[in-house]
Amino acid sequence: MKKFTILAIFAFFAVSFNLRAQNTDNKWAIGINWQFEDFNAVHLSVAEQFQKTEWQGYKFPSAISVGRSLNPSFNLIGQFGLSQLETETMEGYGQPISSDKFWTGDLNLAYKFANGYMMKEKSWFDPYIYLGIGASSIDDKDATNGTTYLKQVTGVGFNFWLTENVGLNFQGAYDYIITPKLSTTNEKRDDYMHYTAGVKFRFGAKDTDKDGVKDKDDLCPEIPGKVELAGCPDKDNDGIADKDDACPDVAGKPEFKGCPDTDGDGIIDSEDACPTVAGPKELKGCPDKDGDSVADKDDKCPDVAGKKELAGCPDKDNDGIADKDDACPDVKGLAKFQGCPDTDGDGIADKDDKCPDVAGIAANFGCPEVKKFEYYKVVYFGTNKSVPLTKYTKDLDEVVTIMKDHSDVSVNVEGYADAQGNDAYNMKLSEKRADYVINYLVKKGVAKDRLVKKFFGEANPVGDNATAAGRDQNRRVEIKTVK
Repeated sequence: MKKFTILAIFAFFAVSFNLRAQNTDNKWAIGINWQFEDFNAVHLSVAEQFQKTEWQGYKFPSAISVGRSLNPSFNLIGQFGLSQLETETMEGYGQPISSDKFWTGDLNLAYKFANGYMMKEKSWFDPYIYLGIGASSIDDKDATNGTTYLKQVTGVGFNFWLTENVGLNFQGAYDYIITPKLSTTNEKRDDYMHYTAGVKFRFGAKDTDKDGVKDKDDLCPEIPGKVELAGCPDKDNDGIADKDDACPDVAGKPEFKGCPDTDGDGIIDSEDACPTVAGPKELKGCPDKDGDSVADKDDKCPDVAGKKELAGCPDKDNDGIADKDDACPDVKGLAKFQGCPDTDGDGIADKDDKCPDVAGIAANFGCPEVKKFEYYKVVYFGTNKSVPLTKYTKDLDEVVTIMKDHSDVSVNVEGYADAQGNDAYNMKLSEKRADYVINYLVKKGVAKDRLVKKFFGEANPVGDNATAAGRDQNRRVEIKTVK
């Protein structure tokens, strides 16, 4: 009894320190126990059982148990034990024995409360109830009933796990004798209370990669890893298991799945175009000093806000040419003139155009080309006639219109004759022909001082005087602008 008291005190202090052990896949357990029986308690009331306990069997170890986990809720437990009974005590119960040796063995199905449903599976406090069948062997003096009894076992037990594999175990059961039957109604049944207390060892959990984490709890059971990462490796030692680490070869941050963010701008280095300088996400982590949404690395004018399409440079006149390249930055212009305008569209920039509002030519500095008006008309006469053929009257009317439209133009009126007749006659005839044309034009409103008379007789023929057709061409008056 003294030994059991010491063991109970030890258990009390162990539990008080809450030495919690993980409930792993240790499917097997062996217990080494003290075994005690009380043949008197079953005949007493519950209150009397606490006052008149008479435990027997004080040898250690006196019992051994072997358990096998079936699932989180059920264990199968086999137990065999040997106790030393007190002959006088048994005599007092009316159950005389011829030997103090008492053997017992049973097979029980235990229901665990620490199964993940009722209690945490990893709890250090591991209570259970059990039900089973077994046999007891006792040497009765009256051998008519035999010495071996079949029994039914109902009990409760407690494990207090001090480490992952070592714990204290306590069990108490009522062993009900099934056979043999009582011979008389006055005979006391050999039912008894059955107690064990001792140490239990769990084993059988596999640790394939030998990293200290059992396969049941190891998320990477075939690769050695860290206990704090459930057995998974962490090559870069950033506290994130390689299997969950998007950048397993370089230390990073949990919020980026293990990838680094050197400049702390919230963009991982692998996606950051400027990993060592903080910048906004929309610019892939690159800075933008002038705030024009063009990253400094791509900005040709990084210190002044500009336009994306101009590589970050400003364009005050909005002509699509950056101010730095615009020869006329304050006025909208054309690219071919370095940003300067060409108001009259003559291909000469206004800044170089002396007539910017009137189209001109480069040779005249952008001003219109000064051209002398040139005009030429011919009317023909009949043989020895000083009046033009009637059909040419409309041509003379055209000359009048031209002269009125060009008031600054003067014309030569040159008379000619064919080679028939003598030279003096032909000279006179050519003059008359010129006079007729001048008089006609004057009558139609053309100032006479704008008309210069000339006559050449039969000189300067345009046709062959030897033929009629040629002579027709030579009887003429040419009207042409004075050069």
